[in-house]
Amino acid sequence: MVGAYTYYLRAAKYILLLFAAAKLYFLLVNMASFEDVLSFPEIWWNGIRLDLSILGYVMVLPLLLGLLALVLPRFSAIFSLVYWWLIWLFITIVVAVDPYFFNYWGQKTNLGFTQFLGKENAGLDSIETSTYVIALSFIVLAAYWFYRYGQRLLVQKVAHTWLSTLLLLVGSIGFIRGSIDKVPINVSSAYFSSNNLYNNAAVNAVWNFLATEVERDKHAALVFFEDDEVIALLTDTVPKNDYADLVVVNDSTNIILIVLESFSAKAVGFLSGPTYGATPKLDELMSQGVSFKNAYASSFRSDKGLLAITTGIPSGARQTLTNFPAELAAVPNIFQLFKANYKTSFYYGGNLEFANIKVLFKDADMVKSQWSFNSINRNAWGVHDEVVFDEFANDFLKEQQPQFKMIFSLSSHEPFDVPNFNAKKEPYLNSIAYTDSCLGVMIDKLKASPKWKNTVVIITADHGSIRPDNAPIYDTINYKIPLLMIGGAVQSFAMINEIVSQADIPATIAWFLGDTTSFAQHPIVKPSNRAFYSYHDGITMVSPNCTQYFDLGQKNYLFPACNPPIEKAYYQRANKSFFNR
Repeated sequence: MVGAYTYYLRAAKYILLLFAAAKLYFLLVNMASFEDVLSFPEIWWNGIRLDLSILGYVMVLPLLLGLLALVLPRFSAIFSLVYWWLIWLFITIVVAVDPYFFNYWGQKTNLGFTQFLGKENAGLDSIETSTYVIALSFIVLAAYWFYRYGQRLLVQKVAHTWLSTLLLLVGSIGFIRGSIDKVPINVSSAYFSSNNLYNNAAVNAVWNFLATEVERDKHAALVFFEDDEVIALLTDTVPKNDYADLVVVNDSTNIILIVLESFSAKAVGFLSGPTYGATPKLDELMSQGVSFKNAYASSFRSDKGLLAITTGIPSGARQTLTNFPAELAAVPNIFQLFKANYKTSFYYGGNLEFANIKVLFKDADMVKSQWSFNSINRNAWGVHDEVVFDEFANDFLKEQQPQFKMIFSLSSHEPFDVPNFNAKKEPYLNSIAYTDSCLGVMIDKLKASPKWKNTVVIITADHGSIRPDNAPIYDTINYKIPLLMIGGAVQSFAMINEIVSQADIPATIAWFLGDTTSFAQHPIVKPSNRAFYSYHDGITMVSPNCTQYFDLGQKNYLFPACNPPIEKAYYQRANKSFFNR
């Protein structure tokens, strides 16, 4: 039997050692951005308050059980064993997967991934085998240690007294709160470095997970300002330049919208140079049509990017707005713009139940998805691009009516396994090169058709990527994407330098059809010269000579603000408009 204070210190030692090991494990998994091993003590020190906060939470129940043991000793011992096993496994699982959440998606562990676990488990299949091996090994080793040593050290008789236990409870509450100030501890307490990897390594994965999930329902509508302040901040300006004469359309012009999975501007040589360049065909097309040098995605996930491209609704940061089909039903959608003389369609080689994106294409006359294609040329997500692109082109050439056709590629999604294609050593870049080759074949087929002269093709991406350089999640380089218009309806080559957003595409298609009221944004031929995007815990506005990153968790700017808080006003207005229709 040990004293209450000795027991508490022993539990603290093993839990804090586990969290220290977790930080080192996090850094090793993300080694590409780990610049200096000597920085580890500083990372550990800046995260210790959150570690102690979780320690406080973990120890509350054992202390209360200690008081119960004074009355019901046998019941308390059984309950304590079950409790410690559950707590140890929960902490271990969160810690084991946390570095890979950051490595794959640039954020720490949360339950948002569960929405991608469809009946075919494409979300799970997109993860590399090595990830499973390492994460499961971590869990097994931690569980084995607890089985051999931990339960004997943490589940035993303790000489509790009312006074010692109450004092330790007070201490635990102090750890939980993390501060004697009015403001309790929050995730920003661990932020100390300009290196985002170090900040995320310092943040306790369990603390962040609990904070994210407990507070998830609080983010339906963030309010920063009164309505009149929002109006004042967002007083729109008339675009300075007008490129409308570069595209000439009529009431029967075919409009094709091609959305390329994860096509970051980093991988497009025409935009970013040869370092990661993997798109020779797209580079060629960008030199032939109207190309945009500074186009940005709305967020970092497909569901959010497709939402912006089809409805003009900006990304909802922590929200997944496709989970609100009733609200989306009231929002204008590009498929609703076309009159009866047009045939509208959407093509995707994967499962449309992924992240509820099916709701975005319900107004199309025809939808083709995974099981519409008779092919065994598949990966974990669905049918490969060469099959889908070929059928898309053939259907376009056969149709007699004017058409609006949209296609979303698939093969450049994790795990980047593409069929019989080895142009690049790096898997992500190789998958980009594969889809680029499929795009080239399709465009060449369309160009050879008489339909081409009365067609405008918009090519863009659903989102960028933190790959291949693992830039910080908030960095603009992760959201910069290709955007171009080609086709017989495009009159000449032009490179447009103004800033545009993928959320401007619906307004552009509406403008082609003579509709200037359905969407609030400016068409890309009349660029607004600013773009909003969000990541899991922040919102950003890109404008000339100024980019502002507001972190929702820290409730502060990551860097000194250079403009009025227009990103907060923009987000608030869009959020309110969506939920209050």
